[in-house]
Amino acid sequence: MPVNLQDELHTLADQGDYSQLSRKLLDMSIEYNLNQTVEKQIYNFRKSYLYGTDESKPGLNKEAKALLNSIKEVPFSYPQNNNSALVCDAQNISKRFINGRSPFVLKPLNVQLKFGQITGIVGENGNGKTTLLRILAGELSSDTGHITYPALNADDANWYHVKSEFVFIPQRIPRWYGSLLDNLRFFASIHGIKNVENNKQIEYILFRLGLDKFRDLKWSELSGGYRLRFELAKTIMRRPKLILLDEPLANLDINAQQLFLQDLTFFVRSDKFPLSIVLSSQQLHEVESISDNIIFIKQGETIYNGNQNAFATERVTNTFEVAGSFNREQLQQIFASYSVKIEDSGTTSVVTVDKEISNDIFLQTMLSNKITISYFRDISTSTRKLFHKDI
Repeated sequence: MPVNLQDELHTLADQGDYSQLSRKLLDMSIEYNLNQTVEKQIYNFRKSYLYGTDESKPGLNKEAKALLNSIKEVPFSYPQNNNSALVCDAQNISKRFINGRSPFVLKPLNVQLKFGQITGIVGENGNGKTTLLRILAGELSSDTGHITYPALNADDANWYHVKSEFVFIPQRIPRWYGSLLDNLRFFASIHGIKNVENNKQIEYILFRLGLDKFRDLKWSELSGGYRLRFELAKTIMRRPKLILLDEPLANLDINAQQLFLQDLTFFVRSDKFPLSIVLSSQQLHEVESISDNIIFIKQGETIYNGNQNAFATERVTNTFEVAGSFNREQLQQIFASYSVKIEDSGTTSVVTVDKEISNDIFLQTMLSNKITISYFRDISTSTRKLFHKDI
């Protein structure tokens, strides 16, 4: 086992994060060629976590340590990878809608998607995020430019092969019939996963995504969040090269959002099954926290398109989002000796000040003036500061 992976797993066990530990171990059972004895131990540990009682939870640490010691002695077979390859290269793509009362234009932009990376598409409602996703997914033609898929080893004439290598999951998930398990079995079969491998892959994905106890339920018996996890389960079984998700966080509570995003980061880092992920969402901070690249679209125009960590690195101001017991006049008076811009965004104030005022200085200044703060976020390097009220 790689030393860094071994250290990470032991840290999770020490911290008692058995959810993340059991999911990572299940991924290892697929990623590496482990023997059946170790695989069985991993599944048993996952079951102990999912179905254990409060009284049995203390025993998980002992079980985890025993399992990790067993894995340490197993020889690993490492997959070959080419995670630097370009999955999708879209150049100068655009779309114009001229019908209706509000014509819309997605202005030309370039998009490059690589294995091992997550690209977040953010912006206000009705500004072109879904249009861009549908173009990249091949569900909508671009009026200009061209799209190639270098890592898929296919030319434009072999569109069926290209489409089979990526999956688009819309915000409104189509209804299906029968049980969740029957649908998974059918879906796996029509994609060439049959017999023993069919059972193995289904067992893996059911326990991996926490769907095991829902295996016999129908569409009407599942919440929106678990319908989404079902779609992800189908997708991961196919092992596509590109996944595109439109507003996947819309129907998830905060815990489900964090779990879903964490799973995306796990899947996209696979060496055995290289993958690129694109998602749009209104949950800006959550998307930025996992994205390698960000595309910000406003009224059809791309305002930022690049590495998440490179955004606003050359700024001359800092921007803070803050709420509390103060008004606009008080803020202007407190920072009167500095250049300050204050925007009321509804429930919070967006305050832009000179870069020399760090978040520590800003907070200390507010508190020293006896201002009570109920919410604070430094958005100096977040695309959040590109949002502005239109009404």
